[in-house]
Amino acid sequence: MNVINIDTLVPGQITEGDYYSVQGELLISRGIRLSLQLITALKRRNIYELQIINSYIESSPARSKTIHSKKRISEELPPRATTFFSDINGGESGLEQLLHLHSVVKLDKSFRFGRPNDKPIGAALKLRMKQMYLSNRSDMYKNEVETVYSNALNEVKSIFNGLADAKRIDTVKVRHVIEQFMDTFINDKNVLLAISNVKPVRENHLYHHALNVSLLSLAIAANCGFSEEQVIHIGIGSLLHDVGMLLIPREIRQKQGRLNEQEWVEVQKHPLLGVRIIDKLLNLPDTVKFVAYQMHERINGKGYPRQQTAATIHNYAKIAQVADVFDAVSSPRVYRDAYEPYKGMEMLVKMTYSGLLNEEYVRSFLSATSLFPIGSLVELSDSRIAKVIAANPLRYDKPILSVLVNTEGKMLNAQLIYQVDLLKEPLVKIVRTLPINSLACDILTGF
Repeated sequence: MNVINIDTLVPGQITEGDYYSVQGELLISRGIRLSLQLITALKRRNIYELQIINSYIESSPARSKTIHSKKRISEELPPRATTFFSDINGGESGLEQLLHLHSVVKLDKSFRFGRPNDKPIGAALKLRMKQMYLSNRSDMYKNEVETVYSNALNEVKSIFNGLADAKRIDTVKVRHVIEQFMDTFINDKNVLLAISNVKPVRENHLYHHALNVSLLSLAIAANCGFSEEQVIHIGIGSLLHDVGMLLIPREIRQKQGRLNEQEWVEVQKHPLLGVRIIDKLLNLPDTVKFVAYQMHERINGKGYPRQQTAATIHNYAKIAQVADVFDAVSSPRVYRDAYEPYKGMEMLVKMTYSGLLNEEYVRSFLSATSLFPIGSLVELSDSRIAKVIAANPLRYDKPILSVLVNTEGKMLNAQLIYQVDLLKEPLVKIVRTLPINSLACDILTGF
């Protein structure tokens, strides 16, 4: 048995033996003419080494045919994904193919010949929303919220892996991820915004990012007057927006340095791959597909994959873009550490001034979570350290806080934590933000 690197394969070459994965799966049979599409499809599955069993080895009675497997990373693409996307080329020709997919062209036409429903319609969800405070939240309640988040994360993993495996997923299962948060969101959105600060290790961010972007999108959409059903659709679209990234080669997704031109072309395919996945495997409305399709467009035309401008970008996608950018910059990646939430919010504001993001939805996000996002740790002008637990919608720089450390630098126990509304204390100011992990406390301490 010989082990070779996939990069040694040449399109047009005739295979002289059977090519197996290191797990023993037959990938290419003997006598097959290799094509660029087949090689690219294997790379999309994160397969970089092949084991060749030739006719001599196969006929040798002294040689066992058992293929010993090696441990593979959990994000490896399942076998059926290759079959499902085997018709898509690599490089720029593949990008052009994807731009002309029926499901993609259909979305473009629906915008051109009859703007889709992307304005608030029906009873605004925000009219039903309440705000819960420290005294109303028991430890049991907070544990339940954390459990819901953890369970939802497992559901997201199951959904994404199933879709990457070209399995049809029940849309009820997808909708359930969002719906299980709705009661908590209506009664206590701030605790959900806080828990969205849960960040994964760099190598495993995709599922956390999907869930966190959906939670942040709920807050923006509700604040803008959308109905409950519209908010759910925006949440579902935000949840699925990066599912196409599962079909981008791992070495590109996890590259630590700057992408080269060819790698960047591959990344630009993922919104289109996402549309195809949703269109083929999920029975969801076009409004959800628009989020996956246009998440990375920018209102000044400098996004991808089609360089759409404000007039041709669905409002659901514009909302999700704000949530996506914020969570992306405030989460760790393989090539950098996470920015503090305040820095992430600063970047949103700068991108708005540069014409990249929609100003209305950035303002809505600020109104929902303040300039110092929910869950941030801040130092006050009198040396106290506090956690941001709620926004003051009319003053982005004056949030409501829970004081965790007193003026002497002493950490307060749970019974002594108290709230401060900066709008009512004009002499007290925030002087700086602190890393979320700079205090030894739970993410929901102070809530």
